[in-house]
Amino acid sequence: MSTSELTVAQAFDQALLAAADDDEDRRWELVSWLHVNGGGQALTVASRLSEHPEPVYRALAADVLGQLGAGPGAPAIDGPFREGALELLLAMAQREHDSAVLNSIAVGFGHIGDERCLETLVQLHTHHDAKVRAGVVFGLLGRSQAVALNVLITLSSDDEPSVRDWATFGLARQTKQDFPRLRDALAHRLTDDDPDTLAEAIHGLALRGDERAIQPLLDALQSPLPVSDPNVLTEALYALGPLTRGRIDATLYSSL
Repeated sequence: MSTSELTVAQAFDQALLAAADDDEDRRWELVSWLHVNGGGQALTVASRLSEHPEPVYRALAADVLGQLGAGPGAPAIDGPFREGALELLLAMAQREHDSAVLNSIAVGFGHIGDERCLETLVQLHTHHDAKVRAGVVFGLLGRSQAVALNVLITLSSDDEPSVRDWATFGLARQTKQDFPRLRDALAHRLTDDDPDTLAEAIHGLALRGDERAIQPLLDALQSPLPVSDPNVLTEALYALGPLTRGRIDATLYSSL
């Protein structure tokens, strides 16, 4: 039976089977189908699963709730089930102890994008498990509130490279805010040993016209970093514009 022929209940059951088989691709295919097609019935099933004694059931509930009602061109933040999903996720967060479930809840908060999530995300940002802290970073991306930016600044110096990378990305490219403490947080990552974090820091400072990005950028261009997205450094170079043109060979610009 194809996914499109499933009932909502069957989609939940097959997602749980996929999780048991460690088939994340199939699980997320079913979760995505539930986001678009599950409707009120999915909200009811997720509500029941949110209190299940097994974490795998609660994680599925949180993953469905986080984007329930979303679809092509229709984010969860504008979905018809936002209030119901948010209420359930907030309740789950208050009693949850499993790191994987907390990650799913925090990511769901990011998709829903409601200010009522902030207090919980702030509480979770010191969690001992990097998986939870990574979820918190996602949950805070694109938020302009001072408390959200302060947590991203803190997590930009996290021990876990992936957490630092995403938090630095959030400060560099997911906000237009510009103030000394934010710039300083980016500058502190200019010596980071994680290439993606370093590239994001360079990019964020370059966009703000901060000259501290110049030499690290030139060093990175002369000895290319193994970054996930090389365009980050190219964009930084053009953002700095006149500040670098006198210090870099013109042939490099023409090759970009």
